[in-house]
Amino acid sequence: MDALKSLFSDFDFAAFIPELDTVLGWVELVARLAVMAAPLVILGFGLLYLLNPPKEANHGVGFRCWWGMSSLDAWRFTQRLAGLIWSGLGLLLTVIMALICNGFHKLEPMAMVERAGACLLWELGLVAASCIAINVVVIVVFDKDGYRRKAPPEE
Repeated sequence: MDALKSLFSDFDFAAFIPELDTVLGWVELVARLAVMAAPLVILGFGLLYLLNPPKEANHGVGFRCWWGMSSLDAWRFTQRLAGLIWSGLGLLLTVIMALICNGFHKLEPMAMVERAGACLLWELGLVAASCIAINVVVIVVFDKDGYRRKAPPEE
């Protein structure tokens, strides 16, 4: 037992605890990365769907919805629409979230995490709303067989 005590008498447990400023730096870095990742991914997919969409409907790549996969015309329309909406949303969110992240260094760590969580919830809500909007527009423009709906006759 005395041998164990002598082994740990010179051992410094505090050496394994990181400095507080290092930990706070990591919290800020993780918060910034978490907040900025989604807008950049949305912007990337939007540009991909807009500039180089998948040529044919498939179950692997592209914005997929029931009506959008029913014909080649519906598929191309859906990809272009998703590209336009997600490019705009991604660009807008990138700018807004960059401005919000710029103020993170002024916040306490817990307030920073709360702000980052709120930003992530807003991003999630806006992406969900954009997906619903794309689906609704495709449903309004195309029927379930992939044909464009005819405009009502003018009276």
